[in-house]
Amino acid sequence: MTRNVPTDHAFVCESCDNRWYYTRERCPECRSTTADAYRLQQGEVVTATTVHATPPGVRSPNRIGMVRFEHDVTIVAQLGDDSAAGDTVQFGAVEVLRDGDRSVSGARLVGLE
Repeated sequence: MTRNVPTDHAFVCESCDNRWYYTRERCPECRSTTADAYRLQQGEVVTATTVHATPPGVRSPNRIGMVRFEHDVTIVAQLGDDSAAGDTVQFGAVEVLRDGDRSVSGARLVGLE
């Protein structure tokens, strides 16, 4: 099941209809190896916080939050600077989320205006 899937996609198990976000070899519920990817649309920020003590290469302050999408798919991700609980967000453009030796790129969740 390992594949190169865009960061704005989640997975649904073809056997049991379980849904999850992070790429896995097997369904966490039934252990099936057959799943389809689908695009996450808009999500609601459940909780958010600002981290001031960040690892090297990570912006400071760093706004992160827990966001719930359709079918109860919930992720923790970097947020736009002003997103708060109750806000509706979607995946933004892919950016460098961490610089340096362990450079990581991904989409930041941004609020809808």
